[in-house]
Amino acid sequence: MPELPEVETIVRDLDRELKHKQIIAVEFLDKKVFQSPDQEIKNIIGQKIKAIRRRAKMIIIDLGDSFLIIHLKMTGQLALQTGKDFIVGGHPIINQNRRLPNKFSRAIFKFNDSSILFFNDVRRFGWIKLATSAEFLKFDQGLGVEPLSFNFTLKYFRQVLSARPRTTIKQALLEQKHIAGIGNIYADESLFLAGIKPFRRVRTLKTEEIKKLWRVIPQILRLAIKRRGTSFSDYVDAQGQGGNFIKYLKVYGRAGEKCGECGGLVKKMKLGGRGTHWCDNCQK
Repeated sequence: MPELPEVETIVRDLDRELKHKQIIAVEFLDKKVFQSPDQEIKNIIGQKIKAIRRRAKMIIIDLGDSFLIIHLKMTGQLALQTGKDFIVGGHPIINQNRRLPNKFSRAIFKFNDSSILFFNDVRRFGWIKLATSAEFLKFDQGLGVEPLSFNFTLKYFRQVLSARPRTTIKQALLEQKHIAGIGNIYADESLFLAGIKPFRRVRTLKTEEIKKLWRVIPQILRLAIKRRGTSFSDYVDAQGQGGNFIKYLKVYGRAGEKCGECGGLVKKMKLGGRGTHWCDNCQK
């Protein structure tokens, strides 16, 4: 699943391409994808895109008085076709990108300049919702502080952790209602850089460890955005290219390999149902 840096990368690219364009037609080929009442589809027609931004791991299309919320989940993809040009972001669908719509196309948005945005999803986990301003505000308030915002203060971070002393530090970082956008990859990488084992209980963390972790989380995320996210075999950015932050990963996806810092072996375990990576020597 794409995390904060990957979604941020897609959002920045699509915002440049779609801002100020008018939606002239919408078709949902799979009704499961549109998680709002069917009659609300007509409310999208004629709307102009004010901006495209990110909230947590979701793509927000601002229509002024309403908002389209898109979650790509595991295998979702957005493909923008302008003439013969394509911008594709998310899960790559092999040998399908230039044949649109294809059997995985779930929704189609047409714009006043003849460009078309396809929402494709292999496993049908992704979704689109239409929210009024009031509904979006409620949705937004249900999510935590963005770790790249001014609201992600050391005081706030300490409050979040102090409220769950028995939780492992990694699981605390993944709770979207407190800190929005951090997922498996960047939790592991942040904890490595902070020198903290992911399975330690929050109550065992020292003041300086909490402070260091608070500092490195934005550092890791900003570097990943700069490198256009992390790309494995199943993820590309909105230019259809793999993000190259994978070259900078210290522990995630490197189980059994030598740690680049100390030469020890990177280990892996299941923690809260998530594959979790760490180095015994570098993390305490």
